[in-house]
Amino acid sequence: MNLQENYQNKPFFLKGSNNIGILLLHGWSSPPEELLPLAKYLNSLGYTVSAPLFRGHGTKPEDLLGITRQDWIADARKSLEEMKKQASKIFVGGISMGGNISMLLSEDESIVGIVAMGASVKFHFHSLVRIVLFFMGLTKTYRKKKFSPGVRKKMGKRDAYTYYPVESAREVAKLADETRKYLPRITKPILIMQSTIDHMVSKKSPQIIFDGVSSRVKEIYWVKNKYHVFAGEKSAQEKIGEFIDAVIAIRLRRRSNFVDSKLHGIAAVSAQGGSLAMTK
Repeated sequence: MNLQENYQNKPFFLKGSNNIGILLLHGWSSPPEELLPLAKYLNSLGYTVSAPLFRGHGTKPEDLLGITRQDWIADARKSLEEMKKQASKIFVGGISMGGNISMLLSEDESIVGIVAMGASVKFHFHSLVRIVLFFMGLTKTYRKKKFSPGVRKKMGKRDAYTYYPVESAREVAKLADETRKYLPRITKPILIMQSTIDHMVSKKSPQIIFDGVSSRVKEIYWVKNKYHVFAGEKSAQEKIGEFIDAVIAIRLRRRSNFVDSKLHGIAAVSAQGGSLAMTK
C-alpha cells in the first residue's frame, strides 16, 4: 500500500491486500485530490482504490470547453475496466457529479455497491438554475464562482477551478436530470450521503434517489454541518467502511445459503440412490 508523494490534480491508485476494489470519482471542476483522505482510509482497510481524472479537469477551466457528460461517463467506464484487472468485486463511489456517474455505471456486473456523496438529482431552485444557465450562455462564455462567507469558511482551501465555462455547467445540470430518469434501473446496494447544509444540492435529492432506485439495500446518511465535499470527514469515512463491510457480509451470507441449499439437494439425491443433475 505504498502511496505516491504527489496527487495534486492527478489521478491516483492505491494497491490493496484483498480482491475488492473501490473506484472513486471526483466532482465537477474539482481534482481527485479531494478524495484522497477517503481513499487512504479505505486503502488502510485493505481495499484497492483508484481515482481517475475526468477530461477537462486538473489543468485549467478553458479545457472544459467542448467536453460533455458523455465524455466523463466514458472516462469512468474506462477506469472501471482497468479496476477489473485488480479486483473481482468493485464498489463505485463519487462526490457530487462523480456520485451521479457512479449511479450510471451501476448496471455493470462487476459492481456490487454504490456510494453517492452529494449527488444531485435536484439542485436548489432546480428549474431556475436551468433557465439561468441557458440565458447566461447567450452573453457569457465563463462565469466566476461565488460563495457566501459562511460557505467559504466551511469549504476551506480547495484546489478547484475558480471559474467555469457556462456550457460545462449546463452539462452537469443535464447529467442530474438524466440520473433521475435512470434511478429505477439501479438495483445494487446504495449508500446515499449528503451534508445537512449543502449549499448546492436540495435536501429533497437524497429522498428522491432513495425512493427512485430499485435497490433492496439502500440507506440515506446525513453528514452534519459540513461543506458539499466531505470526503475528509471521519464520520463519513467510517460510515462508508461500514456500508462496504455490510454489503460484503450480505453477499457472503447469500453465497453460503446457496451452497447449503445445493448440499441439501445432493444429500437428498444420494439418499434416494438417484443420479445428480445440476440445473441453472
